[in-house]
Amino acid sequence: MGAIKRLILTSAIFFALPLSALAEDYAAVQGYMHSFNNGVSVYSGVFSLNKDVSLNTTISLKYAIDLINPDGEDGDDEDDEEGNESDSLSSVAAVSGASSAVNAGSDTRHAFTIGAAHNFDNVIAVEAYYDYSHEKDYSSSTPTLTLKKELFEKNTTLTAGYSRNSDTIDGIFMPNEEDRTTDNFFFGLTQVLSPVTVAQFGYSHSRATGHLSEGIRLVAVDGTDAATCTDLTIAGCIAEAFPSERKRNAYLAGVNHYFTEGLGGLLNRSAVKLTVRYYDDSWDVNSWMGEAEFYKYLDEDLIMRLNYRYYTQSAAFFVKDAYVSGDQFKSSSPQIEEKDTNLFGLKLIYLLDNPANVWKLAVNSLEGKYEYYTESIGVDAHILMGGLRFSF
Repeated sequence: MGAIKRLILTSAIFFALPLSALAEDYAAVQGYMHSFNNGVSVYSGVFSLNKDVSLNTTISLKYAIDLINPDGEDGDDEDDEEGNESDSLSSVAAVSGASSAVNAGSDTRHAFTIGAAHNFDNVIAVEAYYDYSHEKDYSSSTPTLTLKKELFEKNTTLTAGYSRNSDTIDGIFMPNEEDRTTDNFFFGLTQVLSPVTVAQFGYSHSRATGHLSEGIRLVAVDGTDAATCTDLTIAGCIAEAFPSERKRNAYLAGVNHYFTEGLGGLLNRSAVKLTVRYYDDSWDVNSWMGEAEFYKYLDEDLIMRLNYRYYTQSAAFFVKDAYVSGDQFKSSSPQIEEKDTNLFGLKLIYLLDNPANVWKLAVNSLEGKYEYYTESIGVDAHILMGGLRFSF
């Protein structure tokens, strides 16, 4: 994603229902719409392809495009009671994964991923990926290498990986392009506890150096009214100043359980996924995230997913209500302020008994999703998604 990359455990597993109707060789197309309460809109399209070229080798491709405020409007002129336009724009990355660097008009982000995975005689599996994304004031290049080892009759899987983000930032309040480098390390353990229960534990660490602000905000100092800070030439309005290094840690634990029966049939053919994550960094930002997902076969062809996620974080050590020009670090970014977020969602997946043929692909499933996202700083968003999954 553009702007500050968020630390996530890329070793996370997907475990819900045994969707046997979905083949290993597949293509998927998804469309998203994110509508924020201040008029900001993000429209996204995602195309992904997964192909087994042999019994031990798989290749994958992915392309995503985000159209941010494609009509060129910046949203409402009026601020929210609790937040403001900058708050909503800064939440674009958190909600849509697009970019937060859109405080001036529209933007388009393109992202490409190519990868390959190979199993070396069931001794070790290697996955290699390369990601590239670009938008008008931000570009990112990320190679990733992951190693996976199965033990104890495949009941235990160990995962270790490394990725390196090489980013270029060119915000509207920056005189020149600046670089940022982030090294990411992640480790995971997935353990089968029973035929219907899987547990997961993970840890990740990253170290970012270079230009860590986005270059898209100004900070009011020495009593200047923040509403007047629209240009660096205005007295009392200066660019954000962040530390030149940020170290992050994240700890994850989760459990996934499949139910064959229970509660008078309510839990028949259903699954629950529970995840908790703790995060801390060298800027004194600490956060907790808890997420619950419930999957249920409504009939032979229809699967429902309900999900809820709660997130809370503390503010960075240098965040203040008011700054003076002598302060070493200064920020007007809501991304490092104290806040809470909630996400509620409903998703439906329809499996086709007789897949429809489109060109040389068979449509195996249709899916749709609605989610509602809200932040304590006065931001909320409605999220819609529709998609198709093909096999070939």
